[in-house]
Amino acid sequence: MGKKNKKEKGKGAEKAAQKLAKKDRKAEGMEDLEAMIAQFKEEDKQRTTFTEEVSSHPTPRTNLSVTTHPDKDELIFFGGEYFNGKKTTVFNDLFVYNIKKSKWMKQSVPNPPPPRCAHQAVAVAKEGGQLWVFGGEFASPNNLQFYHYKDLWVLNLKEHKWDQIKAKGGPSQRSGHRMVVYKQNIFVFGGFHESHKNFIYFNDCYLFSLSDYTWAKLSPTGSGPCPRSACQLAVTQDGVLIIGGYSKVKVNKEVDKGTSHSDIFLLREKPGNKWSWEKVKETGNKPWPRSGFSVAPISGNRVGFFGGVCDDEDEEEIKSLFFNSMHCLDTVSYRWFNVEFYKKGKEKKLPEDDVGDVKDDEVMKILPCPRMNSSLAVKKHTMYLFGGVVEDGDKQVTLNDLWSIDLRKLNSWDQILEADDTGADWFEEEEEEEEGSSEEEMEVDEPGCSG
Repeated sequence: MGKKNKKEKGKGAEKAAQKLAKKDRKAEGMEDLEAMIAQFKEEDKQRTTFTEEVSSHPTPRTNLSVTTHPDKDELIFFGGEYFNGKKTTVFNDLFVYNIKKSKWMKQSVPNPPPPRCAHQAVAVAKEGGQLWVFGGEFASPNNLQFYHYKDLWVLNLKEHKWDQIKAKGGPSQRSGHRMVVYKQNIFVFGGFHESHKNFIYFNDCYLFSLSDYTWAKLSPTGSGPCPRSACQLAVTQDGVLIIGGYSKVKVNKEVDKGTSHSDIFLLREKPGNKWSWEKVKETGNKPWPRSGFSVAPISGNRVGFFGGVCDDEDEEEIKSLFFNSMHCLDTVSYRWFNVEFYKKGKEKKLPEDDVGDVKDDEVMKILPCPRMNSSLAVKKHTMYLFGGVVEDGDKQVTLNDLWSIDLRKLNSWDQILEADDTGADWFEEEEEEEEGSSEEEMEVDEPGCSG
């Protein structure tokens, strides 16, 4: 999920975020957070050489990044967070999953970024492969304070070396933003910044040049999406699609109300390094509005969407409906399709016009459970799904299962890894904590994902 709305279209949001970062730092506990981060950095200085060891799979976590290696059959897992009802743990560990060997490796690379979640990562085939990481947040163990990053890092996948890239003019501190590779650039959109007093959402756009390592802020013409986080991006032949997202507004001093956006905008590139916003008109079987859904390119001009959550909010409680359905959007015709999964032996290619009718006994029943904030990655013709979050009564269950599906057939989800049972680790909230912060802070923490 994510945060804010309003018609200002994000004007002045950057300056307001800078003011928030400086105001009442001691009261917010920011000095304590910065001290914790500094301690992590000091401990990480002890890593002077690269090491790699066979490992078990990553522990349960959400709001991490899962990225496909540009040259090898590998998935790269970085960062994330885990909440057990009482304590939040934020990670900066690095795991590599070898797809062919079905083997996990844990890598220790010198000078890593400090622990973070709700960041973004992309990989490019340059200098033996590079993993780029921007932004994100660090949460205090009690989940009440948040430190937002604006740093940019690159991991050389061949040399196993982290470097922080200090380029001026980049996005302000944020998490819950989205990032894709566009031509020879990294494109960044949206996100949010939060303190214990206020929150700000963004709808600004930035390009980072992979050739000269410089930032450029875009100034598109036209009416674009309202400020939001937790949207999804898709690269098209004309530009970048911004799909959905989440924001919230203040109902009163004590209550915030969230909105799951279902609109789509195209940021179109024009000659002369100019850009314009266009509202997309969609057709077909459009999915319910939701947040926390995940997206990945699946074939040609089509992108796939999985899961998510729809929240029914009032001033007293939030009722959540989680999904495990998959939908497809054609990025040329802007038509939506429902994706049905078929039993093995009944090969089903993606339709040209519609999915068509399916008999009940043909539809595959073995699916990943409903969830939000799962991670999707595609390597060759296979899509991989890792983890996510679902609720079991009052418990927030963080998953670490791994699934795959052949996108040429769509006939079977294969479970590579079962989720760990974390039920015994959950701490029930105490009565006095519920009124003050717990539900509201839980909502604050979830938006980054998709991560």
